[in-house]
Amino acid sequence: MDKLIANLAGKFPELTESDVRLSVETIVNAMSAQLIRGGRIELRGFGTFRLNEQLPVIDSNSMAELSDLEQEVPVVIFKPGLVIRERINNISHYDHDSILKQLRYLNV
Repeated sequence: MDKLIANLAGKFPELTESDVRLSVETIVNAMSAQLIRGGRIELRGFGTFRLNEQLPVIDSNSMAELSDLEQEVPVVIFKPGLVIRERINNISHYDHDSILKQLRYLNV
């Protein structure tokens, strides 16, 4: 989250870093609360987030107690929206320059 705050503070020099931090934390806390309440979050064009209960994945190298196997864990599910799907589909899987250019554009 620190990288996001630093990027936003750089793009909006009229805001202090503490103002940006407060804004980002407020948004993330509101989104988390919505998911915890069983709600769904939709960012138009970007995608939707929701919680799904899943049994934990146990690999063959670890031994877990039976009680651990029975407990479901919450997992955040993201379904990309049209804008994100189009951007991803327009990037060739083998064209590394296009991928790097797109990541720089998205500021990742």
